[in-house]
Amino acid sequence: MQPAARLKLDGDAIAPIALDRQLPAADQIYTHLREAILTCRIRPNAPVSENRLCGVFGVSRSPVRIALTRLAEDGLIEIFPQRGSFVAPVKLKQVREGQFARVALETALLEHAALAWSPEWSARAHRSMANQSHHAADGDTWAFYLENESFHRAFAECAGLEGVWATVQSVKTLLDRIGHLANPVPGHMEHIIAEHASIIGHLDVGDTHKAILAMRAHINSVDATIARLKPMFTDYFAEQ
Repeated sequence: MQPAARLKLDGDAIAPIALDRQLPAADQIYTHLREAILTCRIRPNAPVSENRLCGVFGVSRSPVRIALTRLAEDGLIEIFPQRGSFVAPVKLKQVREGQFARVALETALLEHAALAWSPEWSARAHRSMANQSHHAADGDTWAFYLENESFHRAFAECAGLEGVWATVQSVKTLLDRIGHLANPVPGHMEHIIAEHASIIGHLDVGDTHKAILAMRAHINSVDATIARLKPMFTDYFAEQ
């Protein structure tokens, strides 16, 4: 879920955020920073100062360092000894690796979901697409992202393999970052919805093979998205 208070950058000032003292501080700091990086509110190569974050969240260095280490493992932060921590660019080699893994996982989930597909699951998918269209029309990119997540997660649930969704999420982190960058571009969200409709259309008529091909094309469309984005956001991407 989206944090109640969003980490915001305002020039050199960062608005303070009160943490829930009943929950682990490192987890909350990680969530705030991850969401800010994924949604491109913190740009690539921006320095991430431990001292500033300690002040923003009102904590010691320990939970901040734990959060930054986890973000480095996600490929969202780069930590350089003696230099500090910086937001990582979108590394295209890692994107391709995540894309490969996501195709394998989500097409397998879809194949199993097709065996249990029913009018009830179809109705849920069509409601999700209607919600996506509503959010796209409103320009609400965060709500669109959440509904998009729900749409894809439903295949794992339909297949009775909900636990696999956590693995999917772990391999698609950088793909999500590209999605957040692309969603505000005119026509992008509508294109995603059309791809979703193709998947569901094939499932609804019992053509599992074509549904899988549509899912594979949907995930691989990130290549065309990157090609459109790179001239617009030249500092966001790196090959390695």
